[in-house]
Amino acid sequence: MGLKSKMKFWIRQFPFVLPKGIINSCEDWIISQKNKKGLYFGQRGPWFKTIFEAGFFQHDEPKTLGTPNEKAFYNNRNYPTEKATLFYLQNTYLLGHKGLVLTADHKVFQEFSHHFGISSLKKFLWKSPFYIFTKKATKIEGTGAVLVSPESHNYYHWLSDVLPRIKIYESILNQVDHFCISSKVPEKFLDILPDLGIPKEKILLIQENEKLHFDYLFISSLPGSEGRSPQWAVDYLRDKLIKTSAPVNPSKKIHFKRGGNAERKVINENAVITLLKNKGFEIIDPDKLSIYDQVALMQQSKIIMGVHGAALSNLLFSQEKTAVIEIFSPDYFRTDCYYTLSSALKLNYWYIVGDKPAGANWGDIAVSEEVLLKTIEQVNG
Repeated sequence: MGLKSKMKFWIRQFPFVLPKGIINSCEDWIISQKNKKGLYFGQRGPWFKTIFEAGFFQHDEPKTLGTPNEKAFYNNRNYPTEKATLFYLQNTYLLGHKGLVLTADHKVFQEFSHHFGISSLKKFLWKSPFYIFTKKATKIEGTGAVLVSPESHNYYHWLSDVLPRIKIYESILNQVDHFCISSKVPEKFLDILPDLGIPKEKILLIQENEKLHFDYLFISSLPGSEGRSPQWAVDYLRDKLIKTSAPVNPSKKIHFKRGGNAERKVINENAVITLLKNKGFEIIDPDKLSIYDQVALMQQSKIIMGVHGAALSNLLFSQEKTAVIEIFSPDYFRTDCYYTLSSALKLNYWYIVGDKPAGANWGDIAVSEEVLLKTIEQVNG
């Protein structure tokens, strides 16, 4: 980077705190750029294309033997899903593990990096005012495509926020030289990418706070909103990752054990596991299985149980009418992940709310063995 280019780069980041602005809609921004710069720019500049139209879900009422928490499920019973859009931008920056996309003059596109309803992008940037600033940006030759989103190293977010974007890129896959992915993503996640049309030699791992400059960059809209995966994304991943040629007769009963470092622990887990083993359940540690092993296990299972967490993302690969028992902590009652997924797949969804003992850490619960036994009996029919 020459002296003149360096000066421009630093000036564009001035005043080194916060972006120059936040762009709410990339589509509207492209239209405004075309209107300002005229026909020639409009034909050769950035563009967008709708790949999937908006949809709508109406989900069945969830089942429980405990006191129903209708309020927690209410907003996720009926809702629209957004359209899926492919964007092509020029002279653009890509920053860090959150997948922030910036214009040449350092305005940030809001729609490519959601924060799961916990904090808006604006609030995040106010709390981290130097996040977009760096002393240099690495120029990347060739065309890039973005497969970075917040928490993409988490199995749930890898399946729901990252992989479906490949479907949106399907028509331009052979034009992409670099597929940009967070460096935090585990190797076993990367192992499946060739089966989705992305050779490993085209993977470009991005470090946190690393700022890359592309002359040409493809970006897809995020494929869902805070857990609400659209039907096309569900269908795409099942088609690509389920390898069985014919349906298996499901017979297994499995319980996903929480990882040792996970939040929201089951305080009486040993007693719960003993009870489940006596009822014919296998206790599964998903961290010890490859993604394809987990997919095959789902195809073989008739009852799947676990505390709300990333392991239940595997419900995506279950057969229709498979029974699901999701255990919630009252501290973290999110129904926009596995309830909505279960309903979209026509699974037999049940839930249990754990008890909160006095003095327990945030998220930790005790599971009523009586309620658990009765729920299993109901599920078995």
